Amino acid sequence: MINEKWLILGRDLRFKELALYLSLDYEQVIYKYTDKWNEELQQIIETEKPERIVLPIQAPEFPRGAFEGLPSNAVIFVGKSNQSLQQEFLQLKEEQVIYYLQDESYIWLNARLTSEGMLRAFYDLENTSVFDKSFCITGFGRVAKMLAYMFHKLGANVHILARSNSQIQEAIAYGYVADQLIPENTTEHDYLINTIPNKWFTVDFYNALEKKLNIFDVASSPGCLNIEEREKLIYTFLPGLPGKYFPQDAADLLAQVIVRKNNELKEE
Repeated sequence: MINEKWLILGRDLRFKELALYLSLDYEQVIYKYTDKWNEELQQIIETEKPERIVLPIQAPEFPRGAFEGLPSNAVIFVGKSNQSLQQEFLQLKEEQVIYYLQDESYIWLNARLTSEGMLRAFYDLENTSVFDKSFCITGFGRVAKMLAYMFHKLGANVHILARSNSQIQEAIAYGYVADQLIPENTTEHDYLINTIPNKWFTVDFYNALEKKLNIFDVASSPGCLNIEEREKLIYTFLPGLPGKYFPQDAADLLAQVIVRKNNELKEE
């Protein structure tokens, strides 16, 4: 057993599975089912002095001095940061902070799991096939590319809407119908799948709707809606699909990148 102390936080099931995975090789792995920083965690920092901390995908808010009790060789694995966490990182060395969501292999494989999760959520919620249905996918990043590929292969009519001309041209090169993300281009589809992580769906998009639109939002919080009126919308926010539907696969993927990054630290 490897003598490194780990502290893992997260309500997402993949973090519980990650803790079980790591406990096979590491002598002490502490798992806490929480997305919030609290006094218990502060006490663990001060008494157990973990050398590795894995934070949830969405980092919690941190009090000032949260990491002061950590050993000098401690490393923190971060998904998405926030202002309070960035403030605490000023007290740490650059090599003590690793952003696991920025690993290229993780990004692509997680995008595939997200796409499969979206497909399963669609079947669960709609009880219908995707074949010959019209899907508008907003954005053309990694998740959108995996979604477009999967839904197209299943016989769906896929229409990419993006804000970047380079993404539009790339989608066209892949053989998809692609246009600018503007209100008049969202009106004719059965479903919209959003992958853009900001609130772009304004009142202009809403007013342009000619019929009720079913939106599945797989982007991270706060989602795409920037309106109060929703009478013409069926909106489903679907964060964390890999952890919800495939916790073991998602945990294995997360563990692989974290263990690999941890091993790379030892080689430096």
